[in-house]
Amino acid sequence: MGLENTIKLVKPIYPCQAVPVIAFGNRCPKVCLYCDLCQRDFSKTNTLASGQESILKTLKKYKGAYFSAVSDCFLPANKQTTHNLLKEIWKLNPDFVPLIVTKQIIPETTIKLLIKNKHRVVVQISVPSLNNKLVSILEPGAATIADRLKTIKKLSAGGVAVTAVVMPWFNVYDKSEKIEDLPKKLAQIGIKRCILGTGVLPEEQRQKMLELKNKLVIEALKQLSQIKKVTTKVGYTMPIKKRILSFSKMVKVCKKFGIKARICTADNLDLINKTKLPLCVKFKHPYFLKD
Repeated sequence: MGLENTIKLVKPIYPCQAVPVIAFGNRCPKVCLYCDLCQRDFSKTNTLASGQESILKTLKKYKGAYFSAVSDCFLPANKQTTHNLLKEIWKLNPDFVPLIVTKQIIPETTIKLLIKNKHRVVVQISVPSLNNKLVSILEPGAATIADRLKTIKKLSAGGVAVTAVVMPWFNVYDKSEKIEDLPKKLAQIGIKRCILGTGVLPEEQRQKMLELKNKLVIEALKQLSQIKKVTTKVGYTMPIKKRILSFSKMVKVCKKFGIKARICTADNLDLINKTKLPLCVKFKHPYFLKD
């Protein structure tokens, strides 16, 4: 099957997911400046399985898995492994639901596989902003925004309900870009759902971004001034009042273009019971309701 023995299946990282995580040994060679996940390792006590045969044998017992928290599952070094894992696990467990999160180009062969299994897959593609200049600086190893939009369009045309991941603090609006531009573009290519998140920026990553002395990056960083501890780390985020206001504006404009937006609570647990805005508190899928 060609699966790398460096991959691990580890215990859930976020309580809201409650599904194991595929942790690839091949990490991002060009790391997103705001991310520290690629540095993570997992102890034996947190590892459920390692190696291709053991992972597949263990995976078939679960309703789904997260592809992936520590490295993009569609990096050039990981894309074939991901394809093979999906193909084989669906043979073993027809009701298995993978949660795929990516910033990369999904290969055509895998797009066909996902379309074939469109009712048992959750695909989230990050499109934090249409400002490709800013995104290319903050996410140097990721696909261009244009390529991500093309991938979404192909999947949507094939009936895969792609969810766009939008990060409001990324959006540094100027005369050339308005808050409506991103939701409008996403709606045009078939997006019906968005997940909104701000994440938490660790101090080390913040310093690296400051060292760039780039005006766009500095402007984006100004959005993050509150320090808080979340499920997996400590870092900077938008102050709660500012977050609620920002999320409120984005939810409203998404609705204008027929997009249902919800706020990710993985790094926003402090919003629970603090706002009436739509929150995503648990990874759900109709197949999970089956016995």
